[in-house]
Amino acid sequence: MTPTRRIFAAVLGSLALHLSPLVRGGCGLDIKLEMPEIEFEVTQFEPVELDEELKGAPPPEPQPEAEVPPPMGPDKPPEGEGPKPEEKEPPKPKPKFGEKTSRVAELGPGSSNFFMLLSAKKVSGLPFADAIVEIMSPLPDFDFIVTGGGFHALKDFNYIVIASPNLRDLTQTFLAVEYRLSQAEVQAGLDRAAAKEGLKIDWEVRDGRTMGNPRPIANPDGDDDPRWFVFLDEDVAVYVREEFLPAITAGPDESKGNTAGNFVANLTKLRTFAAREPRAGLQLVLKDIRASIKLKKEPPFPIPNNLELMAEAASSPELVIKSEYLDEVEAVQMQRQWSEDLPAFIDDKVPFYARFMVRSFYDATEIAREEKALNLRADFTKDQAKFILEQIAEGARRMLRRTPEQIEAARKQREEMWAARKNGKLSPSEALAPKEPGKSGKPPDAPDAKAPEAPKDGGPAPGIPSDAPPALPLPPPAPSP
Repeated sequence: MTPTRRIFAAVLGSLALHLSPLVRGGCGLDIKLEMPEIEFEVTQFEPVELDEELKGAPPPEPQPEAEVPPPMGPDKPPEGEGPKPEEKEPPKPKPKFGEKTSRVAELGPGSSNFFMLLSAKKVSGLPFADAIVEIMSPLPDFDFIVTGGGFHALKDFNYIVIASPNLRDLTQTFLAVEYRLSQAEVQAGLDRAAAKEGLKIDWEVRDGRTMGNPRPIANPDGDDDPRWFVFLDEDVAVYVREEFLPAITAGPDESKGNTAGNFVANLTKLRTFAAREPRAGLQLVLKDIRASIKLKKEPPFPIPNNLELMAEAASSPELVIKSEYLDEVEAVQMQRQWSEDLPAFIDDKVPFYARFMVRSFYDATEIAREEKALNLRADFTKDQAKFILEQIAEGARRMLRRTPEQIEAARKQREEMWAARKNGKLSPSEALAPKEPGKSGKPPDAPDAKAPEAPKDGGPAPGIPSDAPPALPLPPPAPSP
């Protein structure tokens, strides 16, 4: 008998032995069951040390832990099913004012070394706007066009561009504006300006562009200024030398480099160039300074070859000046003079009444050098900005050889014209054009006031108080001879 059978038989016998009383009592019978003899065989087991048995065997692989899903709220989708949040990049630092290089030089002829872009609409509301106008007022073109035409430099134009290889040579100056008025109104103003100088503009249309040259009325062939007014697209007009007209008519040609047609095409995108530094009210670029000036003796400090100035259109503006020298040696020398020699010069040479103001400018200015370039940066208050602009205007007046009396007379004339226009409510033509007689519907010799009516019923005439003494009767007319 196998061990398995013996174990099975033992289990059955045990069950029968324990259940027999229940069966006997349950049925009320005295039944005797003969139990078979069951032999039990006990087998001895030798205990085995599991640690010794498992020595040298590879450890069992760990069972993976059951993943327990995280608790979810009523609105939270299961993980991996909902939209994943976008990874946001850290915000880029805001660029500093004037950090980008100005592109004003692309708005004028390539032969020029002076370029200026004035965002008139941005600076017109600043407290020192008049000082900005005074910087341009000594220019002959400004006096001829703006003052003579009855325009307001900051109210009638959005942008003003000036470029020239020699500002003292009137015929070399290039001028461009984006105007707010209608083209007809601008033409009428130019006609008025020309008439005041004894000139006449014969307007003509070439390839869809209106243009005209102011010529002397007395001697049309004796034209000393070979420049033409040309109306371009996008409310832009230019005052340019005659040799540029064919290129302007032909349009831009990128294969020929920076030609006249190319820079004129840039002028139709003045807003794009101004948006390169949207906070700038004034951008000024000087190129090839060393080649364009003549010095009688060696200057006490290095003169830069290129200069760029950017002034912010704000009440407390930031000013950035970038100067580039011929080599790094001159830049290092200028940096040393700025840090060491200039403070002593301010204390010794600047008059006492202006020393505090000049010193405050110096203390507020940061200087940094990049190889052969020096960058100056400073924040100014409203009063400091006005003082600086006034000094620049004084320098422009001296350079262009205008007397203070001439500048003051032109300023009063512009103020009177602006008052006549009722601060912009009237156009220049409405305010400055001569009144034609009979325009109101009355004959030219008609009296302005209506004659009083004759009294009725003996009452007083209109306009006479009721308590006034009665009027005496008129004497009869004298007999005719």
